[in-house]
Amino acid sequence: MPWLHTIFDAWEDHRRRREQEAREAAEQEAAQLEALAAFTDADLGDLEDDEERHNKKDGKKKKKRKDKKDKK
Repeated sequence: MPWLHTIFDAWEDHRRRREQEAREAAEQEAAQLEALAAFTDADLGDLEDDEERHNKKDGKKKKKRKDKKDKK
């Protein structure tokens, strides 16, 4: 019954591979959460100032052109 040992060995390999993948997924998730926490805790004051300046530039009103059809 050597085929039975082959089946059990394959099952053990499969189980170990699943456990390894689960560990790697947990490590990756922890790294993502850590990066997200670092990003949310970062000082965003400079970024907000840049956005305000950019919005002021874009907020200028443009002059409307009058077409000839509007004059009639």
